[in-house]
Amino acid sequence: MENGKSRGIYSNILKNNEYRKLLFSNLINRFGDSVESIALIWIVYRITHSAAWSAIVFALNTLPNVLVQPFAGAFVEKLNKKMVVITTHFLRAALISLFIILYKFDCVNPLILSVFTLLITTIESFNLPADTAFTAQVIRREDISAGMSLNSVFTNAASLVGNGVAGFIIAKSGIEAAMFIDVSTFIVAAMLIKLIKENDNIATQKACIVKAGNPGYAKLLKDGIAYMLKTPAVRNFCVICIVFNCMLIPINALQAPIADEIFGMGSELLSIAGIFASIGGIAGAALLPYLAKVLSPLRVTILGAMMLTAGMACLPCGRLVKGDAILSYLVISVSFFAMVASSSLVGGMINIQFMKCVDSRFMARASAVFSASATAAMPIGSLIISMFVTYISVTYMLIFSTIASAVMLITITVIQPVLEKTEEPVIAT
Repeated sequence: MENGKSRGIYSNILKNNEYRKLLFSNLINRFGDSVESIALIWIVYRITHSAAWSAIVFALNTLPNVLVQPFAGAFVEKLNKKMVVITTHFLRAALISLFIILYKFDCVNPLILSVFTLLITTIESFNLPADTAFTAQVIRREDISAGMSLNSVFTNAASLVGNGVAGFIIAKSGIEAAMFIDVSTFIVAAMLIKLIKENDNIATQKACIVKAGNPGYAKLLKDGIAYMLKTPAVRNFCVICIVFNCMLIPINALQAPIADEIFGMGSELLSIAGIFASIGGIAGAALLPYLAKVLSPLRVTILGAMMLTAGMACLPCGRLVKGDAILSYLVISVSFFAMVASSSLVGGMINIQFMKCVDSRFMARASAVFSASATAAMPIGSLIISMFVTYISVTYMLIFSTIASAVMLITITVIQPVLEKTEEPVIAT
């Protein structure tokens, strides 16, 4: 009965034609991003030949999401979210195209790389809150769990394919070809978003904006922050996201050095890691609806923290199998599967609770503040790693991160923070 009921829920959301367009747009976009992410990792390492620079570029890639996104959320709150998403897709496609041309003619140095990283991520800072608010407009509240879970499964499947082919595309056709794939997916995704028709949720939100008059951006930002702080589940999940992201900084910032220095391998190892990371993401997203029926959001979060700690503990062991391709593939596969499955479980629960807890009038602002807060530690942490990695080996950095992850697990288990909706906060508008 339960399985039949679950299939019915998924069947209902898939009957929504506008949701299907959104789903395929996200799928195509994620495929391009997964190919581009591996290409960018090797561009950074090829240009700089430095683990420290890898961490610095990663920090710059997250900095606008911290500094710009809260203000971007307030800015786009009064705009047409659909048009913001489309415009930012095209702008990113244009910037990446220009970067590819400069790279092709050997005009890219660390400074130019850093500038483009900042520009592209700044545009993304406007895209993210608009995309979250637009998604809430397309999916009805009763379909949020099914819609968000399916979106996670499909986008992780797209990452699986993208990461699987990225290394081979780079090896056969070059980094430029991989980057142009990302450009084309931005364009196709924007065209699909354009085809989505407005529904009652969008009309209702527009009516609320008109009714509220024309509040200034400062008030919009202030109200968004106040709303998030007065929603316990959102506030606590935000803190957990900050801690989770801190744990993952060395993994994200030092992927190329991990492959080279710990395992003694190249881009093919990152492709294998990406494949099993995507499988882990799919598994986590697919299991979440079933786990949520028998476990509270807190228990799901604790389970995710346990898996994250176990996955991180595998990476330093790579030195024991350095040079052995089969064993290296095995270790990296288990590690990335566990880490991304844990992130998928916790991240999926966060997305569902966020959509359920936050009023649509505050969605763009609250999501922008939430996202900025969740990533706030990443630029600082990456810069710190870039300094420490000069004196401390990558292996010891990973061991330290594993210990910190275990401390996080114990803390969440003991404190048991509130992670479910309690009551609706009242914010004057």
